[in-house]
Amino acid sequence: MRKVILFDWGGVVETSYMEYSTIRDIMYSLGFTNVDEELIYEKFHVNPGTSLFDTLTNEEDYNKTLKEFLKVFSGDIEVTDEIVEKYKEMYISIMVNNPYYSDVSEFAQSLKDRCEVGILSNVQLIDKKRQNKHLNYDSFKYVFLSCDLGIAKPGKEIFLYAKEKIGDADILFLDDNEINLKVPREMGWKTYLVNKGGDIDNIKRVCNEFLGGEE
Repeated sequence: MRKVILFDWGGVVETSYMEYSTIRDIMYSLGFTNVDEELIYEKFHVNPGTSLFDTLTNEEDYNKTLKEFLKVFSGDIEVTDEIVEKYKEMYISIMVNNPYYSDVSEFAQSLKDRCEVGILSNVQLIDKKRQNKHLNYDSFKYVFLSCDLGIAKPGKEIFLYAKEKIGDADILFLDDNEINLKVPREMGWKTYLVNKGGDIDNIKRVCNEFLGGEE
């Protein structure tokens, strides 16, 4: 049977540690007075595995949602369209330097001679272009991004969609959040919970075992 390995992005190929501190620091820079880190995390998420922005597939909806999000923290500052654009510019300029695990990215690319390889990840529209520079999405057999599809982990729909596109195959999915592994596990996929902070040795081991011990 064909074998397919799907990688999550944040926490697997790229560190996800900068995101919340980046949001906080940008809000301070914009003069916002109601900045609370716990509230940022709470309002940023729809559920523990999905952000408010993950399923937004176009710029208009993204900007509208971002404006409402920023209003929660702005205090006396009016959140205009200019403020929204300034926030996005600052976010992009900071996040372009977000560390990623080049060894994981290179290993994922190296697997293409041994199996089919893809990405299945919750990705914000604002992050897609930057992340593509690290990973080159076009070089993968399968790319399932929430900002393209309008559906996200941990919901079942995105996994059903991926399965339909892949067809009959043995699938391994690697993710750094246990909540995102429940559905694919129930669907009969192999799964691996990646340790945050870089996990290349275990990733190699799990993938090699999945591929029958090949090196």
